[in-house]
Amino acid sequence: MKTDRLLIKNSTKKCAKVDGKVYTMNELRPEEVLMEGKLSSNFEEPGLIRCGYHEAKNWVRRLSSETIAGEDANNLYPFYVDTAYDVRRLRKDIINAKVKLYVENLIVICNINDVSTVILMREVVEWTLRNFPSITLYVQNIFEKSTHFAAGDLCKDSNCKQNRIKYWSKEFVQSHGSFFDLVITLGGDGTVLFASSIFPKDVPPIVPFALGSLGFLTNFEFQKFKETLQHILTDKVRINLRMRLQCKLYRRNKTEIDAATGKQICFIDFVSEHHVLNEITIDRGTTPCLSLLELYGNDSFMTKVQGDGLIVATPTGSTAYSLSAGGSLISPSVNAIAITPICPHTLSFRPIILPDSMELKVKVGMNSRGTSWVNFDGKDRVELKQGDCVVIAASPYAVPTVESSPGEFFKSISKNLNWNDREEQKPFAHILSPKNQEKYKIDSSKNGNDNASNDSDSSSISSCIQDDERQCHKETEVVVERTRQAHFAI
Repeated sequence: MKTDRLLIKNSTKKCAKVDGKVYTMNELRPEEVLMEGKLSSNFEEPGLIRCGYHEAKNWVRRLSSETIAGEDANNLYPFYVDTAYDVRRLRKDIINAKVKLYVENLIVICNINDVSTVILMREVVEWTLRNFPSITLYVQNIFEKSTHFAAGDLCKDSNCKQNRIKYWSKEFVQSHGSFFDLVITLGGDGTVLFASSIFPKDVPPIVPFALGSLGFLTNFEFQKFKETLQHILTDKVRINLRMRLQCKLYRRNKTEIDAATGKQICFIDFVSEHHVLNEITIDRGTTPCLSLLELYGNDSFMTKVQGDGLIVATPTGSTAYSLSAGGSLISPSVNAIAITPICPHTLSFRPIILPDSMELKVKVGMNSRGTSWVNFDGKDRVELKQGDCVVIAASPYAVPTVESSPGEFFKSISKNLNWNDREEQKPFAHILSPKNQEKYKIDSSKNGNDNASNDSDSSSISSCIQDDERQCHKETEVVVERTRQAHFAI
């Protein structure tokens, strides 16, 4: 669906057609933001913490627009440094903070193609109905008449009302915004990605239980779901805010002649918007030719991509397709954008990690011999023709996942990838003859005594050095005191 059109002329300025009037980006005031073809004033990003962060953000806006009046207008740098420090400190506090979740509406998402997963979902629903009478559970609408799920039998077994089990659809979730308080996923990483896709904006905290073959996101064991849910629903927990990418797809129309000026102009239509948790991939598809992509960062040309394609991944997606293509591992707590080429034509094109403040644009070159294809988290595959582009930026809507343990990221890569895992050197004493084994024990005991004596000698030497340092320090203090007395006497 076309919502707004960008007019491209022989100028580097960005133009936008809004409510019948053409604006340039320079004409928009700092407090005005262009949203879906309309001019919105007093725009505020979602999820604001109306305390120190709100004040810090106001300072950043005032510093960038240079609207500080009075004595401070001539020297903004101290305020700039203090604000940057406060933002970093506040981010650290947010990462380490624990929050209490108040849950009234809980949505359960499982792999609908696996009957065993549906039966396990019944256990979770029944246990929650029995132990938390104030919670209403929502399951997918295909289970409304399912004999495997049997909602009526669940209500009878748990002695609760029928209206405590309700049903959700994608349309219901997308139209109710912040209605849900918690999400439980039963499956693998794909189930978590599906949960992220049905929430285009605000995402409730997700508790991912591992029922897949390989999972970097599912760090909770289903065998302990009762203890886990009891802890999450009653105690404070730590939340990981996983960054998403906001991807906007634009389609280039044919060149037209402007009747007023007689110059050639071209309109670019906005097609769709996607929020991805793992990565966005632009590849050559079935075309036998190399893809030719132009990569821009903050409207500055970066490089041309010739090869099978390009991956733009989040830190969460650094363990997925990007890792298979040679990309680096990135901790989910780091806000960054990973760019990984797919089989590049030049060996010097190495993966690179960029700050999340950059806005990227990937455009299919006008002289490309073939088209390209783009997909978002492996879905919604769309063909890109010459001149079409995708604008990528950090999404303001993160995906919060409940943390299972402080070092869950390193545990997951160690478990799934055997990260930096190798066997230690083993002694060969067990293959020696009895005679040589006795000799080995005697020699080992002697070496142990020698090491002990060496340790005692080294400790005595270090103690002597410390005594000398203390004596030197005392002498220095005496000299300083005498100097002070002489100074006062003068």
